[in-house]
Order: sequence, then C-alpha cells, then structure tokens
Amino acid sequence: MKTKNYFVLLMMLFVGGLTFSACNDDDDYVRMPTAYVNFVNAYAGADALGIKLDNNSVDRGYSLKYGDIIPYDYGRAYPGSRLFSAGIPNTTKAIVDSTINLRDSVLYTSFVYGYQDTVSSILVEDKDATNFDASKVYIRFFNLSENTPAVKVNLIQNGTSTNVFNDRPVDNQTSATANGGFIAANEGSYTIQVTDMNGTQLALRNEAVKLNAGRYYTVFTRGIHGNSQKPLIVDIFQH
Repeated sequence: MKTKNYFVLLMMLFVGGLTFSACNDDDDYVRMPTAYVNFVNAYAGADALGIKLDNNSVDRGYSLKYGDIIPYDYGRAYPGSRLFSAGIPNTTKAIVDSTINLRDSVLYTSFVYGYQDTVSSILVEDKDATNFDASKVYIRFFNLSENTPAVKVNLIQNGTSTNVFNDRPVDNQTSATANGGFIAANEGSYTIQVTDMNGTQLALRNEAVKLNAGRYYTVFTRGIHGNSQKPLIVDIFQH
C-alpha cells in the first residue's frame, strides 16, 4: 500500500520467525521475501489474547488486549503457509488454530473475533484502491460483532448523515474477502454511526475522527449487541 511504505521502513522487528534481514560478505543488502501483517483482537470473550505464528509470539510475549492492534504499522513475516493460533492467557487450549497463506510483498490484516465458543478469524489483503485519488479518503468496513443483525454504516458531519456501507451482516472469511477493498469518501471529521436495516441506532462513535485525504482506514464493529459488559463498539484504525 503506497501510504504505508515509510511505516514499513521504520517499524520495529518481531522476534522469532517473524523478522529477518540479510547481507552478503560485502555488506550489500539482500532483500529477503517478506509479508506484512497487522493483528487485531476483536474477540469479546476475553480481556486479552496471545497471538502466534508457527508457535512464535507476534506480541513479544505480551498479551494483545481486547480492541488492540499489533503492530499498528505492519510486522514482517515469512511468506508461505503459516500456522496461526490465538489463545487466552494462562490457558493451554488455542481458541483459533488454523493455517494462513502469506505472499511476498503483500500487506494483510488479521482479525480474531466472536464470543466464547463462537470464535472466528479472518485474514484480508490490504490493497491499494483502484484509480487512487490523493484528494479522497479510502475506507472499508467489517462487521465483527456478536448477536448483531445486518447493519448500515453512516458518516455524520455537521448533522448530515452519509450512508457508506449498507446491508452488512456479520462477516466470515468469504464476505470479508469480498468486502476487503477500500472505497473513496470525502476528507473531513466525522462521527461514525451503525444502525440496523430499519435505521435504529446500534452504536455510535461519539468522538469525531479526522479522515485525511490520501489515507486508508478500516472501520469495524466489535462486542456484543445488547450486552452491557462488552457492548457493541465502532472502531477505526489507519493503515
């Protein structure tokens, strides 16, 4: 993704099988095949998760808190078929145990979400928008909440509501792949509202977020509709 190149150059290295560089005997840089991954914890069934690739911790041994993202600006990973797992700290059983395929030079975001026994994970590519316009903002949306109907997503600015995503049930890998592209929107400061298909508000991100031209953003829901302990929340992060 064009807007992330400088982040990739500055990011901190992962431990274990996640980071590497190589030089020849003359100290000339030799590029190694590399994939880049963000990890997002949207799982409402615990306060934190441990995330691993091939049994190597991607969070340096620290648990990834509910709602958090690591490493914010993409971490490096070996391409190929990788064992991906997530577990609740101080337990021995993984709640996600799967295989993901990573390609060289491709950027990804990985989400773990659900509640208790309804655990899911998705992996999506973070691709540049077709016909990129530097004057526009680019956004996408995933519905990762629990016990939630199909939803609409509105951007609200100065009392004016603009519908940007419509009829979006809870995502699975198939729908997330289909909806993984970014769409253009106008730059500005917005509150983000999620409603059901009848227009009844389910969640509102009251704090206005500034969407800057030329940037990419992922909006997603997490939490449990109707649950006061882990309520439905609208989250957003910049790529």
